[in-house]
Amino acid sequence: MYFYKKISAWINCYKHHLGGFMLESLLKLTLNKRETILEKLDEFINPDIQPSLKWKEKPLKINKSRINLSAGDGSIQKKKFLSFIFYAISAETLIYESRLERIESSDVDIIPHHRFVEDRLRNYMGLYELKNALIALQNKNVDYYLFDGSLLGNLIRPFPLDRELRTGTKKEIIKEYLFPLEKELNKNKVEISSSKFAEDIYSKFIPALESLTYLENLESLIVMRELLGDEKKIVAISKTSTRNDYFHSNIPDISLFDRSNKKEGYSQPLFLKVSGEVKREFPVLNQYFRDKEFTIFYARLEDHKNMLKIEVPYKADDDQIENILSILKGNSVEGYPYLLKKAHNDVVIKMRDLERLSLMMGWLEKDGREML
Repeated sequence: MYFYKKISAWINCYKHHLGGFMLESLLKLTLNKRETILEKLDEFINPDIQPSLKWKEKPLKINKSRINLSAGDGSIQKKKFLSFIFYAISAETLIYESRLERIESSDVDIIPHHRFVEDRLRNYMGLYELKNALIALQNKNVDYYLFDGSLLGNLIRPFPLDRELRTGTKKEIIKEYLFPLEKELNKNKVEISSSKFAEDIYSKFIPALESLTYLENLESLIVMRELLGDEKKIVAISKTSTRNDYFHSNIPDISLFDRSNKKEGYSQPLFLKVSGEVKREFPVLNQYFRDKEFTIFYARLEDHKNMLKIEVPYKADDDQIENILSILKGNSVEGYPYLLKKAHNDVVIKMRDLERLSLMMGWLEKDGREML
């Protein structure tokens, strides 16, 4: 009787505070399974793993030199209509030396429904982020550029269309459009340059949509190669990661380091060669990318604050790592780089923002939900 009174009290409390939208059956089930689920947590702790052995606990210095620091992030949001998908992209790069500067890029458009739409839109957002970064690095005398996320992860992510197109078709696309695409990229415009060849591709290749998407993926590789020309200026930072390169556990490395080390410091670095991460060949610049080496390490810039995964696209020694950490520490708030946090907050597109843009377009077509 006591247990059911407890369940009723929880349900009433939930309804009172959160509006009561959750099914009562789900609330009851959660309460019933609570102890069983909590007991399973023991399965996620392996006593043989000792992250502290790979951790250097030490106060980090603050670099007081005058640094021209830059950071960027991107966002994408989409709304599905019955016959198309409406999307918006925004990207922002912040540059700070003696004052704050911005590079803002954005786009709105429609795209047809197809199996690879999620990969395609993610690639669009990545292109806007990378091209923003190139403008900053080439034109703003930037010393360090901070990326949100993982460049290595983006590079080794498989092409979704590798098996969708014939080898001959892919070779024809590279032969016909690679040089014109590179010329477009030299204009330093933040756009999807591949779209300029859409009409021609649709008239020459079957399947056309997949062929255009393949060219968009090639564009991403070319831009990445251009960006990596400034490898010593690039630092990629993540607050979350599923990689397990250190301990090869089902638990991500970032979680294990976070659990065992609460003080400032950083992990022993790991060096990962792209050729060891992927078996496939890159359709362009294959040898360059496969030979590329990344350094990854984890760090806490302030006691008890965020554990960060940090990645640089070269083999970094301890002096280089500590220099990067000293710069990050001197430009962070609550253990996270201020410019990265601001860029993320500025750039996020929420669904309500896209709803407003849809109303501006004057679309009345149902998106499906209104038909329920």
